[in-house]
Amino acid sequence: NIYASWCQQNLYYPFASLGDWEIMNFLLTSRLSMRAIDEFLSLHLMNSLPLSFSTAKELHSHAEMLPSGLHWNARVVPTTHPTKSPVTLYYHDLLDCVESLFNHPLFVQMMDYLPSHLFTTAECIVRVFMEWMSSDGAWDLQLKFPEGSTLCGVILSSDKTHITNMCGRKVGHPLLISLANIHMDIRNKGSSHAFLLLALMPIPTFTHPATQICSVLKEHLFHHCLDIVLEPLKQAACFGRMMSDPIGNLCYCFTLLVSYIVDTPEACMLACVQGCTSLVITAMYKDFGDPDCHLPCTPTPVYPM
Repeated sequence: NIYASWCQQNLYYPFASLGDWEIMNFLLTSRLSMRAIDEFLSLHLMNSLPLSFSTAKELHSHAEMLPSGLHWNARVVPTTHPTKSPVTLYYHDLLDCVESLFNHPLFVQMMDYLPSHLFTTAECIVRVFMEWMSSDGAWDLQLKFPEGSTLCGVILSSDKTHITNMCGRKVGHPLLISLANIHMDIRNKGSSHAFLLLALMPIPTFTHPATQICSVLKEHLFHHCLDIVLEPLKQAACFGRMMSDPIGNLCYCFTLLVSYIVDTPEACMLACVQGCTSLVITAMYKDFGDPDCHLPCTPTPVYPM
């Protein structure tokens, strides 16, 4: 933030005060024209107020100095098999999304920065599990990183959604991101906006005559796009990144994917298994219920499209 030094002297910079900000916010959200705003600001009562702007042009110039939001990136993803139209991936920078959630001022009292163990009594007999930071998993992960670092648990969620059924059957495949550090009751509220739109995964139409091959190609493309979007996450998980918390303190953060919220069909696609196969072990549906211990699913090479 190029205006950080000014913000230390005036919390509402580039505006003079809270009242100055409230008037600006009211005028910009009232859908008044530039001429109407000029007439409003020229009133004798408004001239008596200590405002930092006197015209609509000055008002908009002040608003343009405010920090901008996340920027969209577009990338054409090449495929070895032809599609009806070019495959374009639209996405935000993942670490920008994580930092936007990590330093959000509304979450300053609603976020955990260190793992903890909670007990019902001082004898530490009955343990209480509430947030992710109170789990053994978070505690074990914290021990693997340098002392004084902060663990940022990343949560992803994706689901193919029908946008329109009557007008061309438009379909979207959004990928959302949140932080497990945010308290669960706050994170699950839609009004908190604790989930950000990270990417719009492409839904291509392959021209291969075999329907089953087209399905496999779509799943391979989804994994490839997911690898593109999550590349910054992998780098920050290995080397860390400095981020500012809501009160301005710098934290050495390591970003780890700790949860992926999906339904069963999408979980099968992510695990590269068919619908009648276990997602976590190598058992088929015919093996369900037998006493044998099957091997866990492990990563296997994915051939290029």
